[in-house]
Amino acid sequence: NAMMDLVLFDDAVRHVARIVRIVRNEGGHALLVGVGGSGKQSLARLAAFICGYSVFQIVISSSYSINDLKDDLKGMYNKAGLKDEGV
Repeated sequence: NAMMDLVLFDDAVRHVARIVRIVRNEGGHALLVGVGGSGKQSLARLAAFICGYSVFQIVISSSYSINDLKDDLKGMYNKAGLKDEGV
């Protein structure tokens, strides 16, 4: 992982701070809504990094089934519940 200089707008910093505050609460979760390309995913990943959480993203394909969803959720629950890691 190479170091990178990062420049954030004031609004982006406020959004990251808000996301961090929400997800650090016990049982905290957030639904980020906005137009495509507005940086929701980048800000959420930055907030997860600040909190020390790992990021998990389901990748949907034409062959993705309900069993794949169950497997993805099982892995995420094992990480969050059994290993006590933030996800």
